[in-house]
Amino acid sequence: MRRLFASAILFCSAHVLADQWTFSERIAVTPTGRGKTFHHLDSSGRKSIAVSGGVVAVVWEDNRHGGPQVFVAFRRQDAAEFSKELRVSNGRVAYAPSIVPVGHGQFLVGWEQDNAVWVRKASVVGLDPSFRVDDSESSQITFASPAPGKVIAAWCRRDGRYSRIMTTVIDTATGAGLHIARSQSVDPPALVGDQLYPALAATQDGVTVVWEDRRRGHTILLYAQAPVGKPYGQSRLLNEPVQKSKSDGRGSGVTRPVLASYGGRHVVAAWMDKRGFQTAYDIYAAFSQDSGATFGANELVQDVFAEGYAQWHPAMAWNTQGQVVVAWDDDRDGSPGIWYSWKTKKGWSGDHTLAAVSGNDEQTNPSVVFDEHGILHLVWIGRKSEGEPTQLFYAYGKYQPDRE
Repeated sequence: MRRLFASAILFCSAHVLADQWTFSERIAVTPTGRGKTFHHLDSSGRKSIAVSGGVVAVVWEDNRHGGPQVFVAFRRQDAAEFSKELRVSNGRVAYAPSIVPVGHGQFLVGWEQDNAVWVRKASVVGLDPSFRVDDSESSQITFASPAPGKVIAAWCRRDGRYSRIMTTVIDTATGAGLHIARSQSVDPPALVGDQLYPALAATQDGVTVVWEDRRRGHTILLYAQAPVGKPYGQSRLLNEPVQKSKSDGRGSGVTRPVLASYGGRHVVAAWMDKRGFQTAYDIYAAFSQDSGATFGANELVQDVFAEGYAQWHPAMAWNTQGQVVVAWDDDRDGSPGIWYSWKTKKGWSGDHTLAAVSGNDEQTNPSVVFDEHGILHLVWIGRKSEGEPTQLFYAYGKYQPDRE
């Protein structure tokens, strides 16, 4: 009875409050997969969607050719559909693409290919040549852009037994090709565990990196900031540690951080966290007002009606008006669906679903981004049911503050 009552309240509140957001109809980014073709979007510290000069770009990997390869498709914001996709990767296998706008309808795409990370510029006109970022074995590249034509890249470099986080500056405004500066380690001391899944945010004061760190024998989230033109400062703990019993493990279980920034000195982090004990992952967030040098208390993002359900694949965007949106997927309605919440003056909003846009199919792995006009763009994976081929869908939405 309690679950039925809660579900009724959830339906009513989500239906009314979701009217604060007006979303477009969903648009197919890709055709329906055939046979055993599956698409993959990875929101862990990376963006699968970006907007530049009135053009929306989506990157993903799929296995239509047997092994996974990376693709990109474009949509002018006044067009009815996406362009035919372009194949970005050209190796044996390719994974985990990321994308960032570099101005004038152009984008920088990064991906992991044959144990190395690569980048190339892309636009509706076509693809520029590819460049390998690191001569060492490397993976999990991600981006942030502090200024037009400048991109910060972070990735994992294999260093003996473990991986460490590296960063560099990429100049995309050169006359020919890309200029990739010398890389530096975010956390230079000798490794005693893996550093994985970096996420980046750039502000007027420098760059902040968050990553999964396993130096304690279980996963924690660490962050470090590099002021403009200087090395990274001391690594700090982002997640609030929770003591657990020996049978439950040595840590609370944290994973897959994402970062966003706005307005010069504001940074926000979100991640999956198992501190609730009774369920699997919840979504937590923390805010910084000093360009990522320090973060405030951890905040639970989803509402009470998510209790008892696991939240997966957090994605986040922050616009120039200071509005933060976090999206994820969970199955509280009986099958996986996209949910989202945004920060208000009183805390996090209630959770809202994209069911009216996405239909009754399984919907997972959202990626979100704001454009300069405050329009929220999102892409996700859809399929009829578990085991069926997948398809990518896109929609855009606008916030209606007068409906609050």
